Amino acid sequence: MDQSNGSERRNIILEKLREDGQVFVNDLAEFFNVSQETIRRDFNKLEEMRYIKKVHGGAVSAQFGFELEFKERAKLAEDEKKAIAEKAAQLVKPGDSLFIDFGTTTMEFARQISGVNDLTVITNSPVIANLFHDNATMQLILIGGQFGSSKMECVGPIALQSISAFYADYAFIGAGAVSPDAGVMDQSLDEAAIARQMIKQSNQTVVLADGHKINNRATSLVAGWKDIAWLVTTDPDNKLKNLSFPKSLNLLIA
Repeated sequence: MDQSNGSERRNIILEKLREDGQVFVNDLAEFFNVSQETIRRDFNKLEEMRYIKKVHGGAVSAQFGFELEFKERAKLAEDEKKAIAEKAAQLVKPGDSLFIDFGTTTMEFARQISGVNDLTVITNSPVIANLFHDNATMQLILIGGQFGSSKMECVGPIALQSISAFYADYAFIGAGAVSPDAGVMDQSLDEAAIARQMIKQSNQTVVLADGHKINNRATSLVAGWKDIAWLVTTDPDNKLKNLSFPKSLNLLIA
């Protein structure tokens, strides 16, 4: 199909998106008999208008963008994240209180402990909070604040102030990167601030990070090793033996 009118072409893209749920650059370029770069420009325009969300190789409806993006991220090192969550869950016993920040690994951890009775869970994520809704013995506290719909979590000054009103036995946090020298890091300044406050308000901190994040660095330092009691990770590349962590750190390899 030779389609040179950009406005009409974009309307057809939206129609195909409504029908199929997802569209792909290469398929559309062939269908319209235009270059892939032309389709990418169409995507840019439609995303600016908030009709679509670009994903790898194509686009989805804007309202489903987060769901697909999150599912794709959750699939990265999926088996490792489940193993880490299962190992970390062994630290939790009935009656414990814990902070849980938002991430794909901490979400799997929350799923693993959802059946433990008499827990007090404090989280800034409605997605994580929802995992506990069937447990009537649970005391669940959802931290409010500036809601980031792209990541389904609350951040910002209100969230930080709310966290400071509580104290917990544990803080279970994810990590964007783990440096044997510096500590735990994150690319997001807002998420790093949430994790820091949770650490400050807890007795012990447990970091959940798959092995691919080990020996890396990110923009913002969350915490040095003096503030972290446990690191639960994997070792897919057998590299941990060549790294030196503080002797005070409890290292659990899933």
